[in-house]
Amino acid sequence: MRLARLALFVVAGSQLYAAAGSAQSQCSAPSRRLTGTDYALLGTSTTLLAADWLTSVDAIRRGRNPETNVLIGPHPSVGRLNTYMALTAIANLSVGRISKSSLRRAVWVVVSAVEARAILRNLSIGYHLNFRI
Repeated sequence: MRLARLALFVVAGSQLYAAAGSAQSQCSAPSRRLTGTDYALLGTSTTLLAADWLTSVDAIRRGRNPETNVLIGPHPSVGRLNTYMALTAIANLSVGRISKSSLRRAVWVVVSAVEARAILRNLSIGYHLNFRI
């Protein structure tokens, strides 16, 4: 449990760093410097974020056990979850503005790993993708 919280804080901190770094840097548009690997990692991490979002909505609507994400609280509303996940998706997209490719890719890999773990946990408990956001 402590390792999961630590990983969550690392991901959140990385995303905040990415947002602050992109606001300060004067680099070219991301589409000019992202490679196929970058787009694959961006697509994977964004897809996993969306899947976590949908399974979490299903969990909240079914009255699940307390949420494990410390940033949104133990019993978030669907509205709070939607806001949090939308901001997380925007932060994930803004990682593409990081000029150092190894850091950018590392953030996307960590996000993908954390989200894959969350999705597998939700699916193992019996929650499904709920497209009624």
